[in-house]
Amino acid sequence: MARESTCQFAILGMLCREPMSGYDLRGAIERSVGHFWQESYGNLYPTLERMGEEGLVELDREEHSRGGRVRKVYRVTASGRKALAEWLRRPVLPHVERNELLLKLFFGAQVGPEDSLAHVERSRAEAEGLLAALRLIDEEVRHSREGHPELPYLHLSIRAGLLGLEAHLRWCDEARDAFQRLARTKVSTKKRENDERSSG
Repeated sequence: MARESTCQFAILGMLCREPMSGYDLRGAIERSVGHFWQESYGNLYPTLERMGEEGLVELDREEHSRGGRVRKVYRVTASGRKALAEWLRRPVLPHVERNELLLKLFFGAQVGPEDSLAHVERSRAEAEGLLAALRLIDEEVRHSREGHPELPYLHLSIRAGLLGLEAHLRWCDEARDAFQRLARTKVSTKKRENDERSSG
């Protein structure tokens, strides 16, 4: 199944936990599965409306804000739970990763080690921030869901993210060392060429 069409299953999974509005769903996705699953928020609201038409979700209630805006809160239906369960039992399709950082490093010899090193440093800083945030999420989930049957499932998905980020940070350190050595070699080679030209 294509990535775009899984939006409805992310929504169904979240609504199985509790009724939510589209805004609530955005926040829940960001705080829980956001470290490994991203949804287009422009796609979320139309998908939610379509799911209502298909009977997968239904309106739980409408809440009126002071500004006059109506907040629609949805809940999952029996048909929605059945559709989610069927999807959860299907084999996972092979995932082809699109990693712009690795693509740029693969062709990095065209510009030199300094540019590649800068990409690695930015990626490392970003990974450090994500790791810190995910550790807080892990701690919050373990405390708030202690004894809950969902906890092993939630913890394993978070654990995969933690281990992946820790491995990425180790790789960044190796890449940094490699590019720093390349940069020093480049400077040394350039100096030797300049010395040779001067003496010639």
